[in-house]
Amino acid sequence: MCSTHGERMARLTQAIDDLAAEGLAGLPPEILVERVAGIWSLVEGIDPEIARSRTRYTTPDT
Repeated sequence: MCSTHGERMARLTQAIDDLAAEGLAGLPPEILVERVAGIWSLVEGIDPEIARSRTRYTTPDT
């Protein structure tokens, strides 16, 4: 069953609100990366074009 656009937006909003409420300073880096990746995944589900353009925002491993 596919969720509606409104449901996906609500999940995204909640994920951002949860992260903001926890504060970024107290999160270990690996948890922060995991949470941000989850938010990106929600965004990509709402707008697939973002998935295609997201590579512009990543840095290559050095």
